[in-house]
Amino acid sequence: MADLPFGFTLRVPDSWYEFDVWRAGRTGDLARLVDARVAATPELAPHRSVLLKVLREVADLAARHGAVFGAAMTDHVEDAGTVLATLMVLHTRGRSDPEGNTVEAIASGIVAVPPTPGTPAWRGVEIVELDAGRAVRVTGVETGELDSVVMQTLIPVPGGHGVLDLVLTSPHHSLAEPMLDLFDAISATLAWSGPQGE
Repeated sequence: MADLPFGFTLRVPDSWYEFDVWRAGRTGDLARLVDARVAATPELAPHRSVLLKVLREVADLAARHGAVFGAAMTDHVEDAGTVLATLMVLHTRGRSDPEGNTVEAIASGIVAVPPTPGTPAWRGVEIVELDAGRAVRVTGVETGELDSVVMQTLIPVPGGHGVLDLVLTSPHHSLAEPMLDLFDAISATLAWSGPQGE
């Protein structure tokens, strides 16, 4: 986050695993995270290797995308099995012209896709008010190798320092509504911190 003159905070549920993206691939942080969770919840012990594998994959993906923060949910739900979700926070410089980094300009560059029969894919675009400021909210189901529920929240960084992009995803598109509710609740906790934070 070298380009940011201050930081940000974001709260995820206690059951999520939060990790430093840079350290995750270079240290034993992820194994320690899983071991601490297994120690607190011994019934997870048989799933340790799967949990660690999933977290390593998420951390690798976050690193490849240049994320500045990462977190993942791997909750076991009765009758549904393991429910997965991921969070990546990206920081981009945005457009060179500051006028291109307003919420209106960002929103106008994203194409909404209405639901159509025969495909689960759809995309909605709106401008939302968060405590951290106005933001562009993109929600929907993206198709590909794996269909995924996705919520992106793009918020201009105060002082013209680019755009912060909160990307929450889950492969459980059949649970789109509760997942989007959860993603909205997490995104709403974004707050700026540091000397120039609000």
